[in-house]
Amino acid sequence: MVKSSHLALSAALAVAAIATDVSVPNHLPTRQLLQDAYAYSLEPVWTQDYISSNLTRNLMNVIADITGKPPTFRVGGNTGDQTYYHPELNISAVALPNTTVTNTFNISNAWFEQWGSYFPQGTDFLYTLNLKDNSSAWANAVQEAAAAYSVLGDKLKLFELGNEIDHFINKGWRPSTWDVAMYIQQWRNISDQIVHSSWYEAADQPPKFQAAVFADPPWVPDQQDEIDDFDIINLTRAGLTEHDKVGSYAVHLYPQSTCDTTRWYRLSLDLLSNHSVLWRNVSQYVPQVVAADKAGIPLVFGETNSASCSGRSGISDTFGAALWNVDYVLLAASIGMPKVYFHLGANAEYSSFVPLPYQHKNESLSAGIRSLFYGHYFTAHVLAADTQQRIAQIPSANTSDFSGYAIYSSGHHHRHSEDLNKLVFIDLQVWNGTQGLSNPSTLSTTDSTSHSAGQRPVREVSISTSWKQGTCLAITRLQAPGTNAKSEISVSGVSFESQTGKQVGEIQKEQVVVGKNGQVCFVMQAAEAVLIERK
Repeated sequence: MVKSSHLALSAALAVAAIATDVSVPNHLPTRQLLQDAYAYSLEPVWTQDYISSNLTRNLMNVIADITGKPPTFRVGGNTGDQTYYHPELNISAVALPNTTVTNTFNISNAWFEQWGSYFPQGTDFLYTLNLKDNSSAWANAVQEAAAAYSVLGDKLKLFELGNEIDHFINKGWRPSTWDVAMYIQQWRNISDQIVHSSWYEAADQPPKFQAAVFADPPWVPDQQDEIDDFDIINLTRAGLTEHDKVGSYAVHLYPQSTCDTTRWYRLSLDLLSNHSVLWRNVSQYVPQVVAADKAGIPLVFGETNSASCSGRSGISDTFGAALWNVDYVLLAASIGMPKVYFHLGANAEYSSFVPLPYQHKNESLSAGIRSLFYGHYFTAHVLAADTQQRIAQIPSANTSDFSGYAIYSSGHHHRHSEDLNKLVFIDLQVWNGTQGLSNPSTLSTTDSTSHSAGQRPVREVSISTSWKQGTCLAITRLQAPGTNAKSEISVSGVSFESQTGKQVGEIQKEQVVVGKNGQVCFVMQAAEAVLIERK
């Protein structure tokens, strides 16, 4: 068997290795793995910033070149319910009082034109309409929908009616009687107006709707004091299952939060870079997926990131967060949630990349690429395929610091062994290094001062697979100096010029050959992700 160079390196350094045996059983239950499973959600008030340089477009082209399809963009978020359409506006858009603290966001057709023409060809869009304003029979939302489609056309795949509608009581936007029944009534009122519009009836492929858009996870107490019933089980039970209108359901998930002092003090990189914690967060949606499956409509994570209220530098912008988002997308897909939309804001500490320099917390930050984009770039290689892929969790690779996924290349619900095409393993041990601790697009005050003692651990992995002896495999690695790194991150030798998104270097894949009885052996470092695929 040909072993990777990392195995020889670990032997030379005499590093104590963790022996990990993994078995990939036949006939694992699988779910669909989409080319664009990794998607983005862009706060409406920040769209102009993200299209003001070539960085966003360049990075999306990088992903499209690998997967064959650009990432989907949702233009939506809190300011979606503060957006008002003004066709007479003599500028494209204006946020009042400003983009950082927005009470009203006024837009014109020119705003749709600016971002609609910016992204790579083939980009699909989702747009959030204002559900807050229920004056004049939702005339504003209906006009928004018409304006969006008049500019975006068939690129516009979905509308959302409101953002995080289960927080409307807390925000004072709906009465204490606000519940699923009232939501469905209002949802049908607006959607019926839209689908019976002349432009909609004339469209060859009119956009459908992404319904629900709930914020509070099933196992977390709701923000308002009143007991509400906003979840996918209740929504589908109440009958919001019209296939001619509903293209998907969405829920939002932020595993940590900076929104209040209590939760701010609980923020932890160790908790983020932990597969068991991620599993607890994601698995609570399994009953919701069952309800969505019964309705025949997919459920997605329509907005997410590491910590709500814009994240926290030193956690959200580290390599540990990059490993987390790889694990997150694959875990979500494996339970039947085919898309995960990572939220972006031009001054948000969790953003995968920031398009412009800006002042933040008394520091001057540059435009640039952060760790999460490297997670996306690695994941793109997992998602890339000429045929439909399906994914399964590997039961014997499911601990707090180690996760694994098997990926298959045909379309049945249960895989035959010969269909195994790829394996992904993520080591989530927290190893804090001494290099790559700063990034000019992140806060310097959060650069890590905590370093792990001794040599970086390695893991010797031995996998029992159905692959035939002698099969050649290629290995791609997502690597960094440590969990706490903000820079010096790479994917098998590839990095990106931070200001422009230009690729530096070429992918250098390692080779390993399958041994007797389908055994595959390789070595990985603590805090690293590995993709193994048939050549």
